[in-house]
Amino acid sequence: MKIDIWSDVICPFCYIGKRKLEAALEQTGIQAEIEWHSFELSPDSPRYHGVSLPETMSQMYGISRERALAILKHEEQEASRMGLDFQWEIAKPGNTFDVHRLIHLAKFYELGDKAKERFLKAYFTEGQDIGDQQVLRALALEIGLPADKIDDVLENNLFADEVRFDEWDARNRGIRGVPYFIINDSATVSGAREVNEFINVLRDQVALLASQAETGICNGGFCEIKK
Repeated sequence: MKIDIWSDVICPFCYIGKRKLEAALEQTGIQAEIEWHSFELSPDSPRYHGVSLPETMSQMYGISRERALAILKHEEQEASRMGLDFQWEIAKPGNTFDVHRLIHLAKFYELGDKAKERFLKAYFTEGQDIGDQQVLRALALEIGLPADKIDDVLENNLFADEVRFDEWDARNRGIRGVPYFIINDSATVSGAREVNEFINVLRDQVALLASQAETGICNGGFCEIKK
């Protein structure tokens, strides 16, 4: 089973949704190939806003600090339900373009999921500055990526086209928010739904694949009845 996921590393529900999907896969025993796709929630942001997350949210979305705090506390509770430690008080929001480029590098080495998890934890739990290239370099080394390849990405424009393609693809598919899951290029899940909702979609897709295997093979623009 193939699962494509659009998300950003500064999106709390992307981290929560990742955990819920993982829980659903574990409970069903379904094996899935997961591919992460880039989506920048704030592509025009500076590397680091220089202010707290509540203040950043107030500036970006035009909401009061009290409203921002209420949202963050709700997200903290939702994260805790899934065993995540959302330390929003020390979070350093900033531009994620370089993070996405490094995740594409990691995908080349089949370390995409490991990279995604590490960058999410660095931002949400550890308060690391994911806009700082030296921080990103250290995290990428920790993931197991080659130092020379990391430097090639950070010092040049490598994987920029891949990030932009993911974002173009998202727009083309009508994706306006994240997390967004596409399962077997068929079923979609928008947002960090409950675990049982993921389970239902996953099982439906397993049944669909089994049905297709029994009734025929579709390829090259036509479907052939199974003999």
